[in-house]
Amino acid sequence: MHRWLLILAALCAAAPAIAAPLDPALQQQLLDIYDAYNKALLAGKVPDAMKLRSATVRAQAQKEMPNEAARQRFLAMAKTMVPDSLQVVHATTNAAASKASIITVVTKTMPKNMKQSPGGPAPGSTQRAELTLSFVKEGAAWKLDDQTFGMDPSTIKPCKDDKFEPSAYDDDRTVSLGGPIVRVDFQSDHTLIVVRVTDEEDCAFVPDNKEGLQKHGLAPDKLVPYAIVEMEGSPHKTDKQKVLVDSLTVRDEE
Repeated sequence: MHRWLLILAALCAAAPAIAAPLDPALQQQLLDIYDAYNKALLAGKVPDAMKLRSATVRAQAQKEMPNEAARQRFLAMAKTMVPDSLQVVHATTNAAASKASIITVVTKTMPKNMKQSPGGPAPGSTQRAELTLSFVKEGAAWKLDDQTFGMDPSTIKPCKDDKFEPSAYDDDRTVSLGGPIVRVDFQSDHTLIVVRVTDEEDCAFVPDNKEGLQKHGLAPDKLVPYAIVEMEGSPHKTDKQKVLVDSLTVRDEE
């Protein structure tokens, strides 16, 4: 009971932001903006490309590209970031409908005649990565804001053992972890929350089932993929990717 009271207090203290699924028509509109930005870059038209970026990005670009030489360096780098293919995996907008986020998986085959930089991809190799595109509405127009590249999702280390094992945790130690939810599994005596932590997925076990969560005032539908969780708990004695949760905060995507 002591464990659960800690969880409940943390959850009730959290003030979630509201995110909603992105309207398909708006999603396509935003992807068209990203596509137009990339086409302008490939055509060497930096000013046209910058018109599609947010005011914040344009201001930063002015500082970083004070002359033609700097613009050419930016262009050479930016062209390598234009993907060959893109697949949308998740898309949301904020409550005010002023910001939007599209999480994608992209692929890029590097030119065979390119010069390989230290630690960079090999010429001719095909790279795969997660790419989050952020958009912001300025007046009546949507603009491309941030581009955030992440790991190839297929290289993330999964949590292979999702058995509860309530007696297999070290109560004398405390660990902290947090990140987006990957999946949730409501079992008869516990709730499994798989959370992505940088380059791996960890299994976090809340010692109550779905009905217990509801009884204690937590709507289970808050525990959904891409919601952000922060947790503390007891680590498993032998498996570094498992934790028994003592306290947890959860919030929606912003």
